[in-house]
Amino acid sequence: MTTARRLQAAPASPAAGLLHEGLPWLLALVAVLVWAVPLHLGWYADHSITDIPVYENAWHHIAAGDVPYRDFSLEYPPIAAGLFWLAGALPGEYGVTFSVLMLAALVATLLGVLATARALGLDTRRQVAAGLAVALSPLLIGNLVETRFDLLLAAFLAWMLYAAVTGRWRTMWVLFALATLTKLVPLALLPALIIWQRHRTDGRTAWRGAAGGVGLVALVLAPFVVLSPSGVWHLAQYHLDRPLQIESTGAAYLLTLHVLADIPLRVVYGFGSQGLGGHGPDVVALISTVALAVIVVAIAWTLFALLRRARFPGDARLLVAATAATMAALLAGGKVLSPQFVIWLLPAGFLVCGPYGWGAFAGTAGVMVLTQLYFPDRYWDLVAFQHGPIALLALRDAALLVLVALAWPRRSVERARGRTLPTRAVPVPGEAAERAVAARYLTD
Repeated sequence: MTTARRLQAAPASPAAGLLHEGLPWLLALVAVLVWAVPLHLGWYADHSITDIPVYENAWHHIAAGDVPYRDFSLEYPPIAAGLFWLAGALPGEYGVTFSVLMLAALVATLLGVLATARALGLDTRRQVAAGLAVALSPLLIGNLVETRFDLLLAAFLAWMLYAAVTGRWRTMWVLFALATLTKLVPLALLPALIIWQRHRTDGRTAWRGAAGGVGLVALVLAPFVVLSPSGVWHLAQYHLDRPLQIESTGAAYLLTLHVLADIPLRVVYGFGSQGLGGHGPDVVALISTVALAVIVVAIAWTLFALLRRARFPGDARLLVAATAATMAALLAGGKVLSPQFVIWLLPAGFLVCGPYGWGAFAGTAGVMVLTQLYFPDRYWDLVAFQHGPIALLALRDAALLVLVALAWPRRSVERARGRTLPTRAVPVPGEAAERAVAARYLTD
């Protein structure tokens, strides 16, 4: 038995062992109870703004034999379409079956986050805190968690991150492909994943794995491209053509100027949301998109630079920090920031280590709470340019920028208390010093 496996198999006491074994099931029960009771009471019972009709309409098309992208327009990738079909194929009312599927996705996300926390070597307190935060996240975010499908994306990302941390490379790239086929968001993580596998193995293996992941995405899309190239292109064009959405950081900046300096703004309706139209918002959208690309590249470069001297097992904490920072950057810098996007923070936001780890933890929870304070109850007041919701939006988007800084990978992130080591993350050492580290941690 290796040292890593021995450490995981030998809890400090019988009570600790019982907690170690029972914690996932206990937290899963908490998630189910939260979903079943408080999420349908009082404040949380407001379903005035929901995407369920959009998903149900897609199901009706598919059930009638229509092919997505060819016979009807769909702005989501194929796995999302499959989810919409599954919710309709199950017995019961569509909204109820969809909610049950999202509950299953929440539990899967929770288990993935807890598994990653243990693989990172986080102590029991941090494991419980991260798992409990995910279990309670519906109360932080609101009932939009059961009327949007972003929890499925979160589940794929949570287990992809676990596979990455523990060196399960094929699983990592398959889950990357599945997540990308749910929403295109994980493409922003591609540089970090390549850099990570290159660090743990070698460059050729990393590029081959990335090619396999991207190839799997292309393989699934290929039949739809053959049937309707323009329909599949619409999948990307739809998002490229969207104006500056009213909840984005760029829009929050303009709305703040509207309040303080009375600059004129115009709301435009379309693409299933509300945005800001005109030359000024278009320029802000372009600037924010360019800034987002620069930030994502900068995070990946920082990860690359830090991993050059990082050692197992602390190096995995750098990957988690880079993932959390990238997800926060996608929210803060994107020209579209729908409220359900905060769900993307669940897989990594509560797992950042180092001296700013608890700050990132609080920042992740704070972003979720601030989002719920204006959505859905005060969303239309925001569209009407009322000052209170604008202030809440500006505070939420400012918190996202702070979260990017708190989660940013840095040398101190490698240090964390705990003694659990990844079980499959075996590096390929290239120098004598690295061989000594590997021998010290991975063998008897």
